[in-house]
Amino acid sequence: MSCSFDERLVFFDIETAGFFDIVAGEVEVTRPIIQIAAIAIDRDDRDCETFEVKVQFDEVDADAAALSKNHYDADIWVRHALPPTVAAARFAAFLRRHATVDKMSRSGKPYRLAQLVAHNAERFDGPLIHAWFRQLDRFCPATYSVFCTKQRAYWLFQEYKQLTPPADFQLATLCQYFGVPLRQDEFHDAINDVWATVELYRAMRQYEQNQTLSSVA
Repeated sequence: MSCSFDERLVFFDIETAGFFDIVAGEVEVTRPIIQIAAIAIDRDDRDCETFEVKVQFDEVDADAAALSKNHYDADIWVRHALPPTVAAARFAAFLRRHATVDKMSRSGKPYRLAQLVAHNAERFDGPLIHAWFRQLDRFCPATYSVFCTKQRAYWLFQEYKQLTPPADFQLATLCQYFGVPLRQDEFHDAINDVWATVELYRAMRQYEQNQTLSSVA
């Protein structure tokens, strides 16, 4: 599928083998990142490319409960997982292919970053992906400012009072609310979660468009 080059969004999701820490205001990757997935879409909401990688890690460094929650299968990781530096390089290449945010270096050289989108981006995926790249001594070609579908949902329910807010704003709850068809047992797999995030974004946009059309009519 051909896509227009401008204004792409890169939705992504990270699965980890436990929680991360915040030290002196900075995120520290104290548990391994085990999976990264992403979907790039263009300004017309069309899918451009899908990315998924499993990351090698030492189970000694992992939390067993987190691995169970993330549907970890040791045999699958043995066959398909890549070393962290290789996984990061492949993700960076994906981000560069969909980088549309113009920036300027201190020396005056123009470059582009990918505009990231995630659910609960501010508290988890956004800071974590940049911390992981720093830990690997790699440059992450993506924005530090990450758009958040959870925040978008907050605004949607604030602005459209006819909507009854859900019990919470977790990804699973919002998907159920807006009719995104994903089973509970499919969550916490990165590629499923990122697909759900894209479809949630589309559902919220569609609701807003429908309301605009209704008001015009």
